Amino acid sequence: QEDVEAGLEWLSERFFLVRHEDEMLPNMDWILDIARAAVMRYGIRGLVIDPYNELDHQRPNSMSETEYVSQMLTKIKRFAQHYDCHVWFVAHPKQLANWRGEAPDLYDISGSAHFINKADNGIVIHRSRDTSNPELMRAAQIFVRKVRNKAAGHIGDCTLYYDRKSGRYLDEDAGEAGDHAEDEELIH
Repeated sequence: QEDVEAGLEWLSERFFLVRHEDEMLPNMDWILDIARAAVMRYGIRGLVIDPYNELDHQRPNSMSETEYVSQMLTKIKRFAQHYDCHVWFVAHPKQLANWRGEAPDLYDISGSAHFINKADNGIVIHRSRDTSNPELMRAAQIFVRKVRNKAAGHIGDCTLYYDRKSGRYLDEDAGEAGDHAEDEELIH
């Protein structure tokens, strides 16, 4: 119990959740205004925008979706650079015709190829939706598909396994790890 309370305190000092409580969907300008205030007030150095498809994307009739996405991503990059704040932008793939369950590509993000062109890093997280195989559903495939700054990492992939008992992802399947799962490096 003491560890849980200490963990919750640690989280409350470092993570600030922001929800748009109005009936209107938030737009990117609203999000970046709130983020600027959080940088100044709390000193945040990371911002997660999740999910892209639940934002207000109204644009002038004369502006294409590709132009809109390009301008929006430019705003986000300028914010990140100006405030020294890393931005994780969560975007889900568009509905794929004839999809057979394989991991999507970065070009499958609904809206524009600018998501891959303008991003510094591109990561795909894929989980099987095959309900006939619960063990396969526990595996999360992580694909690093783009790394602009090679000093920050490299392209590659790995598989992590969800452990229901601990609520964590392990780098080894708990079925294979046996009683030593707690000794393995944990990804939380």
